[in-house]
Amino acid sequence: MINTGNNNEFQNAFSASFSYYFDNFGNEEQFFDSAKRWIDDKYFLIVFGCSNKDHRGQHILLFFSNQYFPVQEIRGYFKEGAYFAFRSDLFTGYSLRNKLKEFGFLEYSIQESMILSNNDYRLIKNIFELIDLETKMPMSETQSKILISYLDLLLQHMQRFYQQLMEDKLNEFRALQKDFMSELHTLFDSKRKCLFLLPSLTLLSRKLNCTTRFLNDVSLKTSKNTAQYHIDNFIVKIAKELLAETDLSVAEIAKKMQFDQPQSLTRLFKKKTRISPLDYRISII
Repeated sequence: MINTGNNNEFQNAFSASFSYYFDNFGNEEQFFDSAKRWIDDKYFLIVFGCSNKDHRGQHILLFFSNQYFPVQEIRGYFKEGAYFAFRSDLFTGYSLRNKLKEFGFLEYSIQESMILSNNDYRLIKNIFELIDLETKMPMSETQSKILISYLDLLLQHMQRFYQQLMEDKLNEFRALQKDFMSELHTLFDSKRKCLFLLPSLTLLSRKLNCTTRFLNDVSLKTSKNTAQYHIDNFIVKIAKELLAETDLSVAEIAKKMQFDQPQSLTRLFKKKTRISPLDYRISII
């Protein structure tokens, strides 16, 4: 991997006034000792490393934040590697929030991460070496521009890797999409015409053991619509059936569908159909 010195004293001083830091690690404990400090200081980490022998020495590229740093899942995963730590205020005009929206894979779990091919490994290694060299240069506006270009280049390549992964494992993702739709329908009690639980992206992703962003991306890839789109359509479909087949009020229907407030059902119904539940009932009489 990349050869850089490990200076804890410098690292502690650095975190007080700098927005980025690059370092390598030769073992798991070395990684955790430094990584947790950066995470606690609300830095983001992009980690490029070699997994341990149980994972056959494969190379991986992962993203961590203070919202997602699953220590127990990561333990035993890394053998050695390097990381680039940076805060959200890394550079003026650089919005990490927008990047998180643009690059959904940054919100994937470690189980959803990809193994790099030999060619991908060499490419990412080169980019990490460029980042390493640039972080050693004197701070300047030019350095900021160069680092942000490297970071964007890294994220763009990660995006391409995941897009290719989606193509290579399309059949697996279609099976996951089928399971998602099946789980969604199991929440409906057809005899009592009610929902056991109000469907949500969080609920269904937990049932399927994946992250909400991953489930949405898989659904988008396999059905051209997000998982949330299917959830909303499912809820509105049931509401339409109850409006057409019963004399229940909107409040009573909302209760049968496990909504806390009738207004929540009304808002969703109007969003999907552009008319209120009562107007829909009138239109089909």
